[in-house]
Amino acid sequence: MTARAVGARSIASAFDTWDGLLTERVRRAVATWGLAVVFVIITIDRTVRAVRLGTIALDLRIYRAAADAAIHGGDPWRAGVEGLTFAAPPPALIPYIPAALLPESVAIVLYAGLSIVAGVFVLRALGLPLWWLLFPPLAECFVVLNADVFVIALLLAGRRWAFAAIVFKVYAAVPLILQRRWVAVAIGGLVCALSLPLLATFIADRDLITAALDLQSSGGLSAWGSWLMVPTIIALVVLGRRGADWLSVPALWPYTQLHYNVLALPIAAKSPIVAFLLSLAVWPLPAVAAMIYALQLVLVGYAAPYRAGAVKTAPSSSS
Repeated sequence: MTARAVGARSIASAFDTWDGLLTERVRRAVATWGLAVVFVIITIDRTVRAVRLGTIALDLRIYRAAADAAIHGGDPWRAGVEGLTFAAPPPALIPYIPAALLPESVAIVLYAGLSIVAGVFVLRALGLPLWWLLFPPLAECFVVLNADVFVIALLLAGRRWAFAAIVFKVYAAVPLILQRRWVAVAIGGLVCALSLPLLATFIADRDLITAALDLQSSGGLSAWGSWLMVPTIIALVVLGRRGADWLSVPALWPYTQLHYNVLALPIAAKSPIVAFLLSLAVWPLPAVAAMIYALQLVLVGYAAPYRAGAVKTAPSSSS
């Protein structure tokens, strides 16, 4: 027997031992109630902190102020609230022009309602129960009214609406490109071109924008700019279309925050360990989640033929 076969059989044996130690009922309980408790604790903690710091609906208020400045000929990247300024690329202003035309309180209620609707749509699309609304990255979108909930909803909505995700956040192009959804990328790019008149100001303000991103993200949660980029990229290459499309932005995009992990919800829905890691605003857990998920798929695929063979050769238990 070759060393490869021995290794595969050992892995298969480990999986079988794990299956024996944990019944299906126990695994299901850990993957549901265990995660639910984690979601509740983290979401309550972060919500209370947001109330204490006055950051409820903060992202909407910043984007609205920036859109208002753009409409009136000002510099969007010098506009903001609570000492925090707008720091996204020009296309991100487009979905917030309606907010700039409304009183702030009305805009908050409107975008909050739309965020909840988008969140419920995402859960329905992924077959997840409603308690996943407390998944901390998703809950973060509701608390600060960040647009990432619209991004994942549009990416899951099918061909007709996926292009709009790029308008909300340019990094939505990453999963679309990895999924080879070229029409959506092209249409999204054309819509984003409406913001080209602001590009010169965006470039001129690049130092101000970088400083704002550093302040707001505390350096970010992803592996960007660290040696961990190497194993993270390897893990994403191994995953390919089995998860790299959804994990790339949380794991590698610069200046990531907790709500960026919403883009990995399709993978979190399949893997409790990924869901747990993505619930924590700790560097570099999104990259670690990508590596663990890749390793999990590799090991399962490596051992699968030997586990299947063991099942076929097992003696019958019928009497």
